Parts: sequence; structure tokens; C-alpha cells
Amino acid sequence: MIAAIRRIHAVVFLGAMACAAASVDAQTASALDTWLVSRFQGTQLLTDSMPTTASVAAESALPRVEGTRAGRSADTLYALHFGTRLGTPALAVNAIVQLTGPTGTITPLTGRVIARRPFRAPRRPGAPSSADAAWRYGWSYHVVMPHRAKGNGNGSIAKGVPVARYRGWLLLAASDATSARALLGR
Repeated sequence: MIAAIRRIHAVVFLGAMACAAASVDAQTASALDTWLVSRFQGTQLLTDSMPTTASVAAESALPRVEGTRAGRSADTLYALHFGTRLGTPALAVNAIVQLTGPTGTITPLTGRVIARRPFRAPRRPGAPSSADAAWRYGWSYHVVMPHRAKGNGNGSIAKGVPVARYRGWLLLAASDATSARALLGR
């Protein structure tokens, strides 16, 4: 009897944890969708059938940081890229990314993709839904970048860098950044 009660408590606890995780995922996806719809009027949100995979196609552009939001312990970056076809996401959910500065330098700044959304946006206002040439396909990403701590001898303090400075920077998968450094001999 006691073993059965413990199993029930374990199942209830695991179920509650799964519901909490689903709630966080839904909130993250909702925040990304809200940002995307406010950015492009007439956007159509599409479903992502395989969020944990990224395209290896050479035509996948690097996502560009288009929006930011400062937080207490982590900052949020909203990035996107457009492709010639739908199946070319540059980053997978849970991928570790590095920021590439405006000069093309791969920085040590890292973040994690926590959500992504495929979408299509009209090339001009009032584009007919049936005319595929009037639309462009894209991918948007919700990236979390923890604040970096800097030691000062008396302990660590958070480095105060405004997150808005990262607008226009590019996101590169950390594995791609490692490969690029190896090719350049750095």
C-alpha cells in the first residue's frame, strides 16, 4: 500500500513538472509569436514539425538580431532570417549560439535558442494568400543570453552592458563557430 502511494506521488509530481515545462514553453512561444506578428503586418505563423533539427543547406542565412529585451539575470534576443524555401532553419531549439559582431568577428558571447517559429510574410501589404510569389518564408528565434559576471577582486558583479547594442548582430551555432575558428587557425 505504501509503495503504491509513493508511486502515485511520483507520477503526480512528474506530471506537475511536465505541465510546468509545457507552460513555460507555451509562454516562450507566445512571446516569440507576439513579437513576430507585431513586426510584420499580415504574417502567417506556420508549424514547426522538427524543432530540434537545423538545416545543413548552404542557403540558410545567419539569423540577425532584430529585437532585444533586458532582464534581471538573462537578456532576450529576437532574431530572424528569410530563406528561399520553408525547410531551411539555421538553428535548432536548445542550440547554443555565439554572437557575431558587426565586423564579422565571432565573439565569446553565447546564448541558447529556446524557441523558434517558421512563418511567411507578405512582400507587400495586401498580398493574396494564394499567390506564393507574393510571400517570403522565414524563421524567427527566441534566444536567452545570461548576464556575464565579471570578477573585481572583491567578488563578482554583473557586467552592465545594454542589450540593445546587439541589434544587427548575427547568431552562429557554436559548432559552426568552432569549425570556422579551426579553418582560420585561431
